[in-house]
Amino acid sequence: MKKIEIKIIPIRLILPIFFLLVQSKMFGQVQERPFILVKASERDQVLEKIKTQAWAKDIYNNLLNNTDIEVAFFYNNPENYLKQLPFNWKEGEKDEFPPFYKTDHVENGIHKNLDNATDEEWKPAALLIKYLQVALDCSMLYHITEDEKYAYAASSILYAFIKSVQKSQLSDWHGRGGWLFPYDGFREVRVIGYKLPLIYDFIHPYIKKGGKSFDIIKSKNLDFPFNEAQKVFRTYADITINYGQTGSNHSVLEAPSLVYNALAMDDKKEREKLLSYFLTENTDNQDALNVMAKNYKNKGDIWPETSQYLNHSTAILVKLMLVVNRYNPDLKLASTYPNILFALPRLDYFVYPNNEIVRWGDGHRKGSVLYDALDDALSLSEMDGLDEVTDKFAPLLAAAIQNGKYKRHEMESIFWHHEITATTPASILLPRTDRVYHAGIVMQRNLSSTIKPEDGLMCFVGGAHMVHGHAEGMNIELYGEGQVLGVDNGRGRYGKDIHENYSRIFAAHNTVIVNGASQGEGGWANLGINTVKLISLEPQVGAEGVSPYYSFSQTSFEDTGGEKAEAKQERTLALIRTSPTTGYYVDVFRSKSKLPNQFHDYLYHNIADDLVFNTTDLKFNDTPNKYMSNANSTWKSGTYRNPGWHFFNDVKTSNTYEGNIKATFKTNKLKNGAIYMQLHIPGFKNREYTKVNAPATFEAPKPYDELVTPTLVIRNSGEAWKNPFVVVFEPFNANEKPSITSVEKIEEHGVYKGLKVETVVASKTLIQYIITQSKDEEFKSEALDIEFKGTFAVITLDENDILQNIYIGEGESLKYKNTLIETDENKAFYKSFIE
Repeated sequence: MKKIEIKIIPIRLILPIFFLLVQSKMFGQVQERPFILVKASERDQVLEKIKTQAWAKDIYNNLLNNTDIEVAFFYNNPENYLKQLPFNWKEGEKDEFPPFYKTDHVENGIHKNLDNATDEEWKPAALLIKYLQVALDCSMLYHITEDEKYAYAASSILYAFIKSVQKSQLSDWHGRGGWLFPYDGFREVRVIGYKLPLIYDFIHPYIKKGGKSFDIIKSKNLDFPFNEAQKVFRTYADITINYGQTGSNHSVLEAPSLVYNALAMDDKKEREKLLSYFLTENTDNQDALNVMAKNYKNKGDIWPETSQYLNHSTAILVKLMLVVNRYNPDLKLASTYPNILFALPRLDYFVYPNNEIVRWGDGHRKGSVLYDALDDALSLSEMDGLDEVTDKFAPLLAAAIQNGKYKRHEMESIFWHHEITATTPASILLPRTDRVYHAGIVMQRNLSSTIKPEDGLMCFVGGAHMVHGHAEGMNIELYGEGQVLGVDNGRGRYGKDIHENYSRIFAAHNTVIVNGASQGEGGWANLGINTVKLISLEPQVGAEGVSPYYSFSQTSFEDTGGEKAEAKQERTLALIRTSPTTGYYVDVFRSKSKLPNQFHDYLYHNIADDLVFNTTDLKFNDTPNKYMSNANSTWKSGTYRNPGWHFFNDVKTSNTYEGNIKATFKTNKLKNGAIYMQLHIPGFKNREYTKVNAPATFEAPKPYDELVTPTLVIRNSGEAWKNPFVVVFEPFNANEKPSITSVEKIEEHGVYKGLKVETVVASKTLIQYIITQSKDEEFKSEALDIEFKGTFAVITLDENDILQNIYIGEGESLKYKNTLIETDENKAFYKSFIE
């Protein structure tokens, strides 16, 4: 591993006049500290905001009141106050500062990172973080008030930290070691390393003029140790530059420590050199901004990880771009990387009607809009004159402030943000379809004219490999009656058995497992899978859609992980609305393997109390060992007990059954009342059905976050391509009956071609012929008098067989009785035949 050497480049005392002029031109005028978060010259502006703007006054008064409590404790007895820091007195030398207690986490005798650290293990770090935050708060108050009592308290805490931290050896554990967190330097720079330079920057005027710091070893006030502080800042910058990993959000999360510690260097050339590792100089362990920005190639591109990381990563980058741009406005970082700013609102488009987030990989179900990041982006765009960003973000912020969704609460807001006036509030308009390209996700939504979340419909199909991604195959989620019902398991704490051997591998997802062997392979954490590819979509992303009632997607996936699946798959997912309050989903999953003796398992998880089969002649037997073959296989870093279905309990399996199936997931314990998901499954040969209790779904609505998740598994012996898995899903609530009365498959020469679905809505019967084929296939039925060349179509009749409407999602031509429709270049088509 190549290590970047970081050292001071001294400025000689005697330099030619021309070199001084060149250097002045290169690095600008000498800046008086503070200048990292706010410039010394901006103090009057800050005071004016606090005086005239209520939000700024509230932030300042809150900081002042809370900090004054700690300052009083400090002044009551500085020595006792500082000695509460987590010093390891047993290891200290006489008359010298002792080292701090290390923060470490051990599982089964093995040192690990701090993801699962106990409260007791975390206690030294928590104490350090508290004291450093007090020092940072005091330092900001010193800048605003110029009251040296705050500077004295802040400098004394920073003094103690600098003296003590140097007594520890820097760890090199797995290239991720730290100073105080020997097995998690990645976390150390995120929670500790970035605070120190900010404290230093704010109190610099005090210590520069000789202001003292209290030394608990000598029990007296001493000069601040400038050179030692510079060494500490350099070391924390070095941890970022020479430790950690590239190609992930690690580079983003470590960047604040790098930028702030770089800016804390008093030598200009060293400051600029260290800062270059954020801007342009990439190392084996740290991506610079010019590389990270490549993730935002197009306007609207997002950080290529899961939901809780993508917006957070972008927010950090925008904040640091603002800090560095303020330090050197000639960089014009907003103009250089505008797509980073445009990425900020994108997560707000990936939400269900109840505002929960579409979930992929380790992503969370809930999240809040990062309005403070939009605020930062607005300030940055105004610096660089990016009117398009300003025009987009200012109305969003105005609406959020007006509606009480956003209240500025950080001191950075006082330093950077201004009153937003003279703009019309705006909201985000959600499109009918959307995509998360790096996650292979294709979304469909149909919001009801009632505007009620419980009447909205939404679904997605997706799957791909990324950092924090899951080996999930071609996965779906389904929404209905105000809840995400067809669920992805989500994730709990990292490193646990259930996380590694269930949540992030195939069995935790609504997918198809091939030959009992589908798995990830290669890439991040050995969870690599191929990306789900889009074949067809209507409406296209951003388009209005030809019909208010119908949409569909067709996607493909190659299951090539390991050597025992080797399958080609295709999935058609359609959303059919039949009234403002009713609708259903059609899922057609084709799967075939290159290998002999193949079998395929279709999995569907639904939050519920029970899965009830309404098909009375379908009998189930206990089969406790059905999914246990890999339950005790090897589990170590990067090797999992694939496909993870050994976590299924109460396993009950039917005999082979060829008939149609109707089943219902009953969800009775929600606070807003009972809701259901009914399944209609056309029968095929070589099928058996299994119902199981899967582990609880993380972040499901209470109490289902702690209850088992009823799950359906359909096994097909042999290929499942000509006769795929076909399921019609209808959500409904306890106050209404399901609208679907029957579902029949449509075949041509023994090959599945589509469905006939009958519904009753508001006492009116609808008959819908839904043709679902692979691309460029043809279907002809003399009995139904239908001919169709294309991928997806819906023909809707009333109870008297009178044609109501025709929808072609993608197709060349459709003939129904005497009606012939030919499309232009397979474009979508819709026509209503009633007035």
